[in-house]
Amino acid sequence: MSHDQATEQTLKEHRDHHLMTAQRLSEGLGTPGLKVIEVTTHLKGLPSGDFTGVSGRGDYEAGHIPGAYYLDLQQDLSDAGSDFRFTVPSVAQFEAVMRHAGIAESDTVVVYAANHPMWACRAWWLFKVFGHERVLVLDGGLPGWQAQGFALSTDQGSVSASTYQARFHPEMVTDGAALSAQLSDPSLCLLNALSTQQFDGIGPHYGRPGHIQGSISTPYSQFLDDQFCFLEAAGLQMIFDQAGVTPDKRVATYCGGGIAASIPILALALLGRTEGIKLYDRSLSEWAAQDDWPMTITNDE
Repeated sequence: MSHDQATEQTLKEHRDHHLMTAQRLSEGLGTPGLKVIEVTTHLKGLPSGDFTGVSGRGDYEAGHIPGAYYLDLQQDLSDAGSDFRFTVPSVAQFEAVMRHAGIAESDTVVVYAANHPMWACRAWWLFKVFGHERVLVLDGGLPGWQAQGFALSTDQGSVSASTYQARFHPEMVTDGAALSAQLSDPSLCLLNALSTQQFDGIGPHYGRPGHIQGSISTPYSQFLDDQFCFLEAAGLQMIFDQAGVTPDKRVATYCGGGIAASIPILALALLGRTEGIKLYDRSLSEWAAQDDWPMTITNDE
């Protein structure tokens, strides 16, 4: 096998380890140890210009992948005691949700959403934060499943409780206080996953327009094609090369509330990069409220 063939094979293994195709999933449905989770959520604009999350349980009830179980990212997989939505839950909360959903640590979990893959990517990242080894995102989500003609179900079924034990990985998460102390560190590459317009300071914002000073624009949409599938490795690598993400750099990602920021993290995993990467939980929802934490708009730079 040539060097190029070996590299291609390795990249395929990374992709197969983190992404599930609709075809592979359809062939595996009903296999013991395979659990399918839907996490559809909707963003609703508020008069303040901010956003709130709305459960997608109604979407799930209207039709889902056969055997799928619904988890609410806001209610089930976020810290209810936090002042910010979509904050990483406690170990105890995550374990309780997994046990109620009948998920075991050894299960292969496939997560998907019926609208945008960022919700599934956030769930994928949460499973990783809590030490789950085998979790994949359905590439293309429910639209991709339906586009291939695979059936939907309205049967919600039942599950048997498990005895799930989580292993929290704090090195995967950062907060504003820690990040603000590192902004001048040249070894840190800080990626903004919001749209180019929001990065520039145009359109909806989270209290202050623009981006964290020194961060680099890598919009979440760039990592996906028009079918909401992840780009192939060459396309992903080009984005990170242009952003200056080199092997010697530590990486932190952020967005408005920590959801879209999970997309570049999964993209890095597809290239085999899983170490030295943090997601800024709470993101601009927290940062923009702290006047002494620097933000800028593109024209100021």
